[in-house]
Amino acid sequence: MTRLPPSHPVHVVVLAAGRGSRLGELGDATPKWLLRVGERTLADRHLEGAARAGGAVASVSVVTGHAAAAIEAELASLPQRVGSVPNPEFAELNNWWSLLRALRELPPGGPVAVVNADLLASPEQVAAFLVEAATGPADGLLAVDLDGQLTEESMKVERGADGTLTRIGKAGVDEPVGEYVGLLMARGPVLAALRAALEAFVDRPECADEWYEGAVGGTAAGGHPWHIWAMPPGGWVEIDDDADLHAARTLVAAR
Repeated sequence: MTRLPPSHPVHVVVLAAGRGSRLGELGDATPKWLLRVGERTLADRHLEGAARAGGAVASVSVVTGHAAAAIEAELASLPQRVGSVPNPEFAELNNWWSLLRALRELPPGGPVAVVNADLLASPEQVAAFLVEAATGPADGLLAVDLDGQLTEESMKVERGADGTLTRIGKAGVDEPVGEYVGLLMARGPVLAALRAALEAFVDRPECADEWYEGAVGGTAAGGHPWHIWAMPPGGWVEIDDDADLHAARTLVAAR
């Protein structure tokens, strides 16, 4: 069956403000989004994925913070227009603030697709998610690896009998079905609820280190449906430290 043209083109937001402190000197000098794995950077792969998605993508913007000048130089060199959203508070507030800053710059109804800058995934995987986000029926969608081995650091996902998210987090998820990989879409009432949850973190010192996934979990608990999209095969890596970078290089070399 031929897929219909995208009915809800997404505004893609790449969260690239954080500093890769666990990558040592490499993380000091290079923003994670510009890490080179094999012959290409993570940025190259994400942007190719957005390009492959074609009309499913309305715009692309990148939230910058650590080593922002390097990212701005990269964006200036691109043939396509990619916007940027500065986050001067990247060292004081966790990634929820990066996402909120981006949402404040975008149409309130969305749709908005979030890409974590430290995600190594193939352009085909990224494109497949963006197309589903634009053409599928869900107002909330998360990419989840349903087959990988979970660790203490995994952002675990639990789902209910209807298949939607019930809990997400690194701890306190008793019956996880998989790991959130760092690709998310929200629109309409789900996006409104997500933004309200993020706004509720503002000016609360106890929320400074929150993850945006905490807001996702809060909205799910409030009855807003987040549907799970199974990450296609081919492998992916969240690059946090040297071991992750080695795993990413091994994965790319094997493709």
